[in-house]
Amino acid sequence: MKKNTIIILADSPILNPTIVKPISNLSVSYTIYLNSLLFLNWMEILTDLKEDFNIVSFLSVKDKEYIPKDFFLPQIQNLFYKHQNLKGLLDEILTQPFVAGSKILLIFHNSIGFKESDIERVFNLIQVEETSVVIAKSKRDKIILTCSYEFDKELIDALQESGRDYTEYLNLISKKDIFINTLEGFLSIDDFEDIKKLYIELSKKESLLYCSQKMHESFNDLFVEYKEPLNV
Repeated sequence: MKKNTIIILADSPILNPTIVKPISNLSVSYTIYLNSLLFLNWMEILTDLKEDFNIVSFLSVKDKEYIPKDFFLPQIQNLFYKHQNLKGLLDEILTQPFVAGSKILLIFHNSIGFKESDIERVFNLIQVEETSVVIAKSKRDKIILTCSYEFDKELIDALQESGRDYTEYLNLISKKDIFINTLEGFLSIDDFEDIKKLYIELSKKESLLYCSQKMHESFNDLFVEYKEPLNV
């Protein structure tokens, strides 16, 4: 039986210091550090799943020469794209051989709060016989991941057109005959307010289900550096 696929996507450069746009209040170097931690946290979560799923990472080719040693995990397919926008990138994903006959889970790298059991739940919710989609959204209604069978092109086009805004995405697919499952309560780290929320969430014991103690310590280095604006 063909394995289902998990894609970790950074839809813009995240490591190249000449291109990365810093998050407000953060330096370029600490923005890159945050990007790296969010990406690596996903890699860590997926470690135990790599025997059951195809796992693919998509990074900008502009990041290629800045990738640290041990940034990728063994048995993960690492691909680089040249596209300047999300539409071109999503269209490229549609052409990949792993799409056909597979449930596809697309995760945007700058998200957190999803644990291993949530991933298994997402795949169980996807119907093969009938069109269905699972969407997970942040507390600020930003889509952090989506899952469907064979990457339905209408759903992918709507993801791009909506700018990953949950309400707009639902408006765009409202006329489509489809089962929609929504999971919520996660974080998309897009600005300093999200970093504040991340600091609060990682202070909770249950965060160890989706962020290991080692990763907590790495995030803490960021929080200590910015303790004044975070009111730490």
